[in-house]
Amino acid sequence: MPMQHHPAPILDEHWQGYELARDDTFRYVWIWQGSNIRLIALWIDGPDYAYEHGWCYPRDLELVARAVAEWDPDTQDEPMGWHKRPTHPVRQAPRRDENPEYNRPRCEHGSYYQDNGCRVLNCRDVNAYQDRARTAPEGTKA
Repeated sequence: MPMQHHPAPILDEHWQGYELARDDTFRYVWIWQGSNIRLIALWIDGPDYAYEHGWCYPRDLELVARAVAEWDPDTQDEPMGWHKRPTHPVRQAPRRDENPEYNRPRCEHGSYYQDNGCRVLNCRDVNAYQDRARTAPEGTKA
């Protein structure tokens, strides 16, 4: 089933947040998380006490709603607009090979670091990439 978006968010009393959409596997719920909004992927048939994936956004509900509305979880690993990924491993879309440009590696802060680096100084993903590039034999990819 493709992503089903709700006309109005549905209150999730357990998580004290709102479900924006769902697909065959997950419910996508936003919750207040300190100075952020966290979008979480909750298993449809899983435990109520844990989530599988999460993305932190600025406290801007419209940004989160737009990111979910524009996201195709069948072909895109993650939504856009987040600034921190607190969960590992990185979510992989089932048909990710249909959208390789979108699914390029990102750092934990959401940047396509192989192209643009990261806005966060000393991002460990960028540092690891740069270290691999320095030590890779000439003519090979980092």
